[in-house]
Amino acid sequence: MMNPWSQVNRIPPLDDHEAHLWRIDLTDVASHSLRYASLLTPAEQAEAGRKIGPVRDHFTIGRACVRVLLGNALGMDPRQLTLAKGVHGKPETPALNGRSISFNLAHSKNTLLIALRHSGAIGVDVEYFDRSTDIMEVAHANFTESETNILAEADPQTRPQTFYRYWTRKEAIGKADGRGLLLPLASFDVSFEPINSRPVPVSESPGKPGKLYFVRDLDLGEGAAGALALESDEANVRSLIFPLHSML
Repeated sequence: MMNPWSQVNRIPPLDDHEAHLWRIDLTDVASHSLRYASLLTPAEQAEAGRKIGPVRDHFTIGRACVRVLLGNALGMDPRQLTLAKGVHGKPETPALNGRSISFNLAHSKNTLLIALRHSGAIGVDVEYFDRSTDIMEVAHANFTESETNILAEADPQTRPQTFYRYWTRKEAIGKADGRGLLLPLASFDVSFEPINSRPVPVSESPGKPGKLYFVRDLDLGEGAAGALALESDEANVRSLIFPLHSML
């Protein structure tokens, strides 16, 4: 499990051997939405304008926070950053003066997570438990045999926690890999505990060696699960709470 979250009053620099994981509470953010909209490009502001209510506010705050964090890491005005989509749709920003940033976002209900580092792939996921989900049906379609068996044998009361723990681990790896859900989730196993005891191998294609991903579970409170995946375990990960009320 990741270290406890630290509250900060300003955005610290992102060192070369660090990864920052930011948590943003989107509860009651409507009052901040207009102020943070000034950090968006005209195209992003137009996209936000096509949304309504909390969906619009969450989009505005999320995109603005990404720009603030990337601008801080690259020493740029957040408004001047170019955000694009990679081959499989993963957001990315071009290298600047030989420096680039790997970053990823995850959003569920009122929780937004943003992970970033200077080198090496990174992926993050968060999910709140949904009791209406047919857990075993999803598992049979997306989990390995070992994972599905463990889930079937689990106490019904704790089965949702196990399911979402596995699911967020897989999602974080898929997002770090860049293929997301295009990566067959049953092609790699995340059922060993603790998950950070050894890397998870993920192949580009059957029979070929692939990359190793180092996964950490996140402490997001009761009723939620989350995971962070990194292409190497050399980074010192800092878990931080974004100072939403004091930034602008």
